[in-house]
Amino acid sequence: MMTEKAHDKNMEALHAGIARSQAEIAELAANLKKLARHAAGNGGNGDADIGGWLGFQHKLDEASARGKQVAQGVADEIIRHPLLSGAAAFGLGFVFARLLFRRGNA
Repeated sequence: MMTEKAHDKNMEALHAGIARSQAEIAELAANLKKLARHAAGNGGNGDADIGGWLGFQHKLDEASARGKQVAQGVADEIIRHPLLSGAAAFGLGFVFARLLFRRGNA
């Protein structure tokens, strides 16, 4: 059994570890901001000079915008052809159900 004193000591150690982790995370975030500012401040000709995290964020934003365009296109097609879309959804559901049912029997 753990005594009250030992429990308090473990809790203090846990809190100290959490505080150290928070400080390390804050330091990492500050260093990443410095790196991003430095990479952006190097002047540039587009994506070639955008460093690490800024380049990643730029590509992520592009992918997100493209995903929104695709989703909007799918939504427009569903609005234009609701019966065909319903039939396609039913067919896909049927195929998935058959695959799952066969997998369950194997």
